Amino acid sequence: MKIAIVGMGLFGQALALQLARSGAEVIVVDTNLQLITIMRDEVALAVCMDATDEREFAAQGLAKVDVLVACIGNDFEANQLVVMLAKQQGVPRVIARAPSHRHEKILTVLGADEVLLPEVRAGESLGRRLLSEDTGV
Repeated sequence: MKIAIVGMGLFGQALALQLARSGAEVIVVDTNLQLITIMRDEVALAVCMDATDEREFAAQGLAKVDVLVACIGNDFEANQLVVMLAKQQGVPRVIARAPSHRHEKILTVLGADEVLLPEVRAGESLGRRLLSEDTGV
């Protein structure tokens, strides 16, 4: 499986490392050269580029992946553009990270096949874990 991950914040890095170490062919993309340098030896391809640029997107083969994960955390507009571009270029499955339910709706309308809200999931998971513990309270 060939997976592109756009955005190398904590979420993107953790996802890329997990997938690469499990045998997936992972391409990581970010505009920050330092983050790309950190990931270079861990993945199949690490590219410093603007993934919202149609020509660069096509030139790096991002349209030929099985899955693209858009997880640009500090620029929601760029994250939206990556989702739209991936769908326009024919990426079969596009997953996007959203910071809120409002953003989730926007990404869904733009064509994301799946939208993740990591902060919501983490909060729910912690709540379940705390409730299942015998805290003595």
